[in-house]
Amino acid sequence: MKELLEIACAHLEQGTPVALARVVAHKGSAPRGTGSRLLAGVQGLLAGTVGGGLAEAKTLEACQQALAEGTARILDFSLTGMLAAKSDMICGGTLRVLVEPFFPATAPLALYKALLAALTARGATLVTRLGSILPQGDATFQVTPVLVEHLGHSVLFPAAEPMGVPLAQETVAQLMAAVAPPQEAALCRVQGDEYFVDYFPPPLRMIIAGGGHVSRPTAQIAALAGFEVTVLDDRPEFAEASRFPWATAVHMTPEFAHCFAGLPITPRTYIVIVTRGHVHDASALAQALRTEAGYIGMIGSRRKKAEVYAGMRAMGFTDEDLARVCCPIGLDIRAETPEEIAVSIVGECIAHLRGARF
Repeated sequence: MKELLEIACAHLEQGTPVALARVVAHKGSAPRGTGSRLLAGVQGLLAGTVGGGLAEAKTLEACQQALAEGTARILDFSLTGMLAAKSDMICGGTLRVLVEPFFPATAPLALYKALLAALTARGATLVTRLGSILPQGDATFQVTPVLVEHLGHSVLFPAAEPMGVPLAQETVAQLMAAVAPPQEAALCRVQGDEYFVDYFPPPLRMIIAGGGHVSRPTAQIAALAGFEVTVLDDRPEFAEASRFPWATAVHMTPEFAHCFAGLPITPRTYIVIVTRGHVHDASALAQALRTEAGYIGMIGSRRKKAEVYAGMRAMGFTDEDLARVCCPIGLDIRAETPEEIAVSIVGECIAHLRGARF
């Protein structure tokens, strides 16, 4: 969503309208889930997707209609009948898509800049009031956006108009309680009105300790998968930004001492330890275990794992602490080349993110 917001704000500031399409509900097997988004301009698709195929083509047509008519609209797609037969979709589910046009003169640009800042830092929730009677099929209606901070759930109201109607704290509390788990987007009905609660999580970050041969493809694949990547190494020639054009940042950290100092590490941070030796791996692992990183993985053989873990226990770390570590790192796909190992590492990170079990 960060990319979509950046593109939308840039177009609006340049005087160009855009249309945002969001999947606000789905049932059964669908190509994309609730919360999927695409952004379109007067020339067509700008970024994102709502699942591809004929449903996306019709969504893009609706974006053009919304931009021409100046009204939001709801689209309902059934992927079980004629629509599925005429496309490559055989999912068998249904999609409900909200399409909203935004124009430079009237768009709540301050709100979307606030949303961009919030999700860059710690995440946010955008609540869109759809009204008391949600239309069926292809129908137009009015929407009201309100920004809610992800952690505190306090409502932000930038001064720019039009900003819509402020939500009462009681309504905000009911909306947050209705979305379970809170990390998912959902349609909610509160006091007779329909709201779409759209969750924007904090950034996914990957910190790669080690700038060697495995690190380069890992950084590239992780960036493609949506991670903001930071690479650390103690050798100047391996801590060059030009070596990692896909990374957000590259730092040199002598002997990996205090290597994570100053870096934002949250449960959505993935630490990948692939240094050139046991000593640096152990140093990075000890530091990683003292953070709240959601994932910690370390490359190495079973023998290396036993040696490093023995050192960790001698430092006072418990078996419960060490259970946080994925070692050997990566899915067991019998990877051999650096590129294959990178695929296994990022694949394991995605599996961890999505709660997959193997």
